[in-house]
Amino acid sequence: MEIRIKLIAPVPVPPQGMGTVERMLQARRRAASPGTVIDFVSLQDGPLSLGSMTDRFLSAQAVYPHVVKAPGEGYNAVIVDCTCDQLYPEAVENLSIPLVPPLHASLYMAAMLCNRFSIITPTRGQGKLYSRLVEQYGFGERVISVRERALDFISGGAAQEDLLSVLLKEGQAALHEGAQVIILGCTALTQDRLLQEILGVPVLAPGDVAVKTAETLVQLGLRYT
Repeated sequence: MEIRIKLIAPVPVPPQGMGTVERMLQARRRAASPGTVIDFVSLQDGPLSLGSMTDRFLSAQAVYPHVVKAPGEGYNAVIVDCTCDQLYPEAVENLSIPLVPPLHASLYMAAMLCNRFSIITPTRGQGKLYSRLVEQYGFGERVISVRERALDFISGGAAQEDLLSVLLKEGQAALHEGAQVIILGCTALTQDRLLQEILGVPVLAPGDVAVKTAETLVQLGLRYT
């Protein structure tokens, strides 16, 4: 069974950020099952970053037209590739196919694996945003921390070695707080398997979790109501 997934960028991608996007797309296609086709759509407008609820709202406005067109374009599922979970649950009632929110899907996956987990993000301003979403989704008692750092990695301003060092440090601090699973707080992060090997606990990459969730929903003939 062929499954077609439309993957939408949450913000316009600058030329210097295409390396990050390519690594992200490689990770999504590795996570996908044989027969799953993933098409990537880059925005032409919208906020340049996602550091606040206002940015999330503006991003949702920019991605909305691309989301609602997906069923007519022949897609079986759609993902806004961002842990800010734009449009969910506001837009799902208008869709005949699943719209999978990466952070929400990852929180449920983490809850199946353990009782206490943390979110780590190298992006400034997203800590408060994730804390609000965690409460909205009903995971406030299980997410023990949302650890935030300020590192310019999407545009290529930070070396991969520096990024890995920051993620390791924050991951170790989260484990010290009692976390049993780590959720990466940005879908552009692709270091999950290496971090998992070093830290010795499950590390979830929300973009990959969203792809597998989308496949499962399509295969079972399910969608949001």
